[in-house]
Amino acid sequence: MKKAMKNYKQAIGKVIESIDWKKIKSYHAKLGIQWEYEIDKEIVKKVPSIPELRDELSSILNHMAEEQLDYISYGSWIVFWDVESSHEIRVIFRLADFSFEDSVKPNREKLEVDLQKAVESEDYEYAAVIRDEINNMNNHANHNIK
Repeated sequence: MKKAMKNYKQAIGKVIESIDWKKIKSYHAKLGIQWEYEIDKEIVKKVPSIPELRDELSSILNHMAEEQLDYISYGSWIVFWDVESSHEIRVIFRLADFSFEDSVKPNREKLEVDLQKAVESEDYEYAAVIRDEINNMNNHANHNIK
């Protein structure tokens, strides 16, 4: 088991070192993805630092190794890992997550509620998709949501 754990740590180290962390941080900054911090009993939002981003992914990978998980989706990360061999690890940093049901056409009121929720949760890419859907519904109107 100790050899297997050493292999996990080596695999995790290689993954962590292979990522362009400046690019990951720049995506957070450009898209307004912020983490909440409690400072003096006050909630403050800010873009996470590179060490914080590295620690987050490292923690996810360690959890996967300890629990023998082959898949996890957490925050902006999706990870596929053949834990048995430690040879195949695929890490995906996703910028947005979209899903719609084809069978039900959303009404304007539902879309507006979803838009407000997306803006409040700072999921601006999803908010833009919803905004465009609302605008498409009203393409005959003289105004668009901006």
